[in-house]
Amino acid sequence: MKPFLIIPVENQVRELDAKLLVTVLAAQEGWTSVIGSKWSIHERIGRFPPSIYIAKSFIQRDVKMLQIMRSIGHYVIAWDEEALVTFPPEIYYARRVGRGALKFVDLLVAWGEDNRDLFYGHPECRHETVHVLGNPRADLLRPEMRELFQDRVNGLRREYGDFILINTNFNAVNCYLNTWNLLYMDHGEWVRGYGAVGMPEEYVKGRFEYKQAVFEAYQALIPAIARAFPGRRIVLRPHPSENHDLWRRLLEGHANICVCSEGNVVPWLIACDCLIQSGCTTSVEGFLLGTRIVSFVPVEGQRYEFRLPNELGMQCRTVDEVIAAIRDPDTDRDPGGARRRLLERVIYGFDGELASARLLKLLPSRSPYASVSHIPSRLSGIVSAERRARKKQKQLRAGDPRYSTDYMRQRFPHLEVSALQEQAERLRRITGVSRSIEVRRRYEDIFEVRPA
Repeated sequence: MKPFLIIPVENQVRELDAKLLVTVLAAQEGWTSVIGSKWSIHERIGRFPPSIYIAKSFIQRDVKMLQIMRSIGHYVIAWDEEALVTFPPEIYYARRVGRGALKFVDLLVAWGEDNRDLFYGHPECRHETVHVLGNPRADLLRPEMRELFQDRVNGLRREYGDFILINTNFNAVNCYLNTWNLLYMDHGEWVRGYGAVGMPEEYVKGRFEYKQAVFEAYQALIPAIARAFPGRRIVLRPHPSENHDLWRRLLEGHANICVCSEGNVVPWLIACDCLIQSGCTTSVEGFLLGTRIVSFVPVEGQRYEFRLPNELGMQCRTVDEVIAAIRDPDTDRDPGGARRRLLERVIYGFDGELASARLLKLLPSRSPYASVSHIPSRLSGIVSAERRARKKQKQLRAGDPRYSTDYMRQRFPHLEVSALQEQAERLRRITGVSRSIEVRRRYEDIFEVRPA
């Protein structure tokens, strides 16, 4: 019997559909996958036999859990969900690669050649573990996958018409948890927040001031767009980790503005007339989907912003330039394919086999840590996992905001088995998977996807 394929999801709107695609293709090969909330899976990780675990990150906070995975006997595959658009290497390593984390990763997946080279530059990286495969999220952007979202696209167009989509990326200054901003006010003084991990002091200060200035410029931009296009709907989608209520309060009173973070962003990108963004990964997704992109860059700050997303759209410095770009049907021009070439080393494989299928070919038939000799280590790992779960529950009951139910629900809303089954069926039809697939609930927020 094959082990489970365990796939945690942190930000549901960003990750779920792509990871569900992996489970559907895996079912064709006889795998039973466990997919669901990262928090819920980690609470019960010791209750699964030695399996294959796909990690979405390997930051410092992940190291303890990765160590527990190895003790329990899980084989760990990992990619960095945030590696599509990154900080300079020295800051990326300090923020996104925990000390000692890579020794617990058996197979490291790179989005593309740039990501591979970034991994290679880290002193703890074992080059033989790195594989350039692309990413399941990129699979969903391919033309043959558009059918998956067509019903939703049609529904959005019926509901919102020829709408303007604005995506924000201000979790550095408007995080759901104030203490996770780059800086936050504590007893009248600015102090470093969790968002400043791995950054030198002067960089933190400069980036905070830059992001705050852009954030304030957006607060002026959005009402101006609403006034310039009174007969059109404007949909604002905040970053999953942002304080969404702040946007609702700021934009209250504008009848044609809607703040909505519902569902995967892909159908919104297909359905909208154009996307307004600044330094946001959705620019990459939108470009590959053929969406018109307007990059609002009101403040000069190349050191503090991500180059790639802004260069994929028409760059505007002022509100008037943004409004003119929205009106211009040629905003999406890519002279000579220069923008497309920017992505060639960033994301691998838009033709031929899906990245998800390439990944499945590398899975071992069983965890190499599942032998009888590993039983003492497994028992120790199970104890550590249960102890960690009790500690997290205690912190939740004590009111620790990092583990608040509201914050977790913003990032992973409740899921019905029927909805997950329907989406799995759509994926099965589109990808040509012949085996019937069954989805069932295993625990709260945790589901099994398996061959029927």
